[in-house]
Amino acid sequence: MKFNYIGLGTHSGIVNGGSGSGGSSTIGSKMSLGKSIKMYLTIFIATTCIYMVLYQYHISREPFAAGEVVKHQEKSSSYIASYLWSPISLLLANSSSNNNNNSTPTTTTTSTTATTIRTTTTAATVGSAGEKVGASSTSLQTVSLAAPKPTLHTSYGTALLRSGSVGGHRKTATTKQSITRTATKLTTTATTMAKTSAKQSAQTATPATTALSEHAHKTRPTFVAASEPPPLYIITPTYRRPEQLAELTRLGYTLKHVVNLLWLVIEDANHTNPLVAHTLDRIGVPYEYMVAPMPEKYKQTKRAKPRGVSNRNRGLEYLRHHANEGVLYFADDDNTYDISIFEQMRYISKVGMWPVGLVTKTGVSSPIIQEGKLVGYYDGWIGGRKYPVDMAGFAVSVKFLKERPNAQMPFKPGYEEDGFLRSLAPLDNTDIELLADECRDILTWHTQTKKNAPAQALNRTRYKNTNLEHIDKLLVRP
Repeated sequence: MKFNYIGLGTHSGIVNGGSGSGGSSTIGSKMSLGKSIKMYLTIFIATTCIYMVLYQYHISREPFAAGEVVKHQEKSSSYIASYLWSPISLLLANSSSNNNNNSTPTTTTTSTTATTIRTTTTAATVGSAGEKVGASSTSLQTVSLAAPKPTLHTSYGTALLRSGSVGGHRKTATTKQSITRTATKLTTTATTMAKTSAKQSAQTATPATTALSEHAHKTRPTFVAASEPPPLYIITPTYRRPEQLAELTRLGYTLKHVVNLLWLVIEDANHTNPLVAHTLDRIGVPYEYMVAPMPEKYKQTKRAKPRGVSNRNRGLEYLRHHANEGVLYFADDDNTYDISIFEQMRYISKVGMWPVGLVTKTGVSSPIIQEGKLVGYYDGWIGGRKYPVDMAGFAVSVKFLKERPNAQMPFKPGYEEDGFLRSLAPLDNTDIELLADECRDILTWHTQTKKNAPAQALNRTRYKNTNLEHIDKLLVRP
């Protein structure tokens, strides 16, 4: 073969005009490069075959247990690379485990444990008196942060309470708290002797044991002690008008973000309105819908009428019969609320106050705080009131209210807030808690919806068999 290459080179040299020696050298170097490439390919293929044989031999000698079989992902380039180089890592692992077995007989293993959290389901039927739901609201429960929050389901004519001793004359309160069972399973590759001890430790492990998971990036499960917060009772007076359903909807979806709350919607009417009940049911906030009409003597007066007084007094009466703890708050349906104020007022021990925006010519109604103490009130109309505050600017503890059985709101227009706070006597300035960053922030606003004229009657002859016939039934007309 070599002779033929030389002859070919010589012939080439003759054809090219005497450059035979140079042509022969070039062709010879090319053939040497081809031999080298062929040799390296042969070595690579042989090495690959040897690795594959060693890997298959190792698999046949130590097969996986049934519970340790891992399904491979899609075969990509990275998978092939790991498949080729895995025998080296396996050999190193075997040599390392042999060295450990020879050096020390102690082996640390992680057993397979499961942590299970008990599912708690509490069903409380609330009747005319609220004793059936006791002090369980203050008990601590250990829950996982990964567990979902308890879900409340509200149906028409049903008020659902999460805790607290409250009730209704025709509604059932049911609390469902479902904490999903969680389990953390850990597996660690160890020697044959260590597997036996791991099984024994798994059998003797208690449910309270919490194991660390290396499959979760070594993050430790976090557990907290969670307790049900004190209940809130939101008293909302309402009356029939075109804006009624719109304002109840706006307020209702704000309250839906607040936990452990009962919404007392009290209408100035002789009978409940099915449209209002349907709206409350659709919103899904636990509620009580009642009526408390204004006395006839105040309806017939030509002066300013004490609107909402009978509604609020009806709410106070309800709380005296059905509540033992928590905080009450008068939330008109035409106001705007930052939900953080609800969490702040929840822990009031007696009376709490804070500023209210968009009130009178001053633009705000607020207690005056100097050096951390209440020294007066700032309002566009003082009017000789001891407590010149807005209805949305204070909340009262239910326990504090029940200690004053005669406390109620007077039928005196413009002096409803002042009269109610006066009826809570004895009430000192030191008993008033200052919320909203010591009254330096505005979290409630006395917004008012634009008044709308009643909708005109629908021409049922012209719009017969159309959707307007259904929509017309949803319009509130005086």
